[in-house]
Amino acid sequence: MAEAASGRRKRLRDPEGARKALVKAGIELFETRGYASTSVQSIVDAAGLTKGAFYHHFQSKDELLQRVHDEFIDHQLSKARAVMSEPGLPPADRLRKLIKEALLEPMGVYKAEITVFLQERRFLDGDTFEEIQRKRDEFERIFVDLIEHGMNEGAFRRIGPARVIAFGIIGTGAWTHAWLDLAGSLSPSEIGEMFAEMLIGGLVPRD
Repeated sequence: MAEAASGRRKRLRDPEGARKALVKAGIELFETRGYASTSVQSIVDAAGLTKGAFYHHFQSKDELLQRVHDEFIDHQLSKARAVMSEPGLPPADRLRKLIKEALLEPMGVYKAEITVFLQERRFLDGDTFEEIQRKRDEFERIFVDLIEHGMNEGAFRRIGPARVIAFGIIGTGAWTHAWLDLAGSLSPSEIGEMFAEMLIGGLVPRD
């Protein structure tokens, strides 16, 4: 009994550890049971915590799903911004790095988070979804602006609206969550190289 109480006290003194445990439990349950069928009680049970701990970190299950989204989109945005800040890269090389480093390589770390969000985002609305959409809009705009710039510079063929092409590229990368085997023979980085070669090959001017 004393040992169990000691364990509880340690958790209470580790709010960041508790938050991570709740997010981890939420990801696992949302992925296996679905968002609608997962209760706050089941999340805290899986995390070994209490509802009080849950509501200390999250106002609702919606906010937890938002945090799941932020786990990967913040990483992707950081990678995308870093690529865009590199000096002297031609548009094709910059787009190649975006596809590899901001789209595909994060799948190796955040596949579960990406899968959960894409499967369960229909349950989000209001202020929670607006904040999520703001970050997603920034990520998409990076691709749109780069493709538009490449078209204006003659580095890419103007085969259609830059926004539609950007959505096609991002969608191609995001959909890998449905089939990617992290223990498979190809790494997310290698798949990113393949996708970049395929996608950019359709944009660069033909001789």
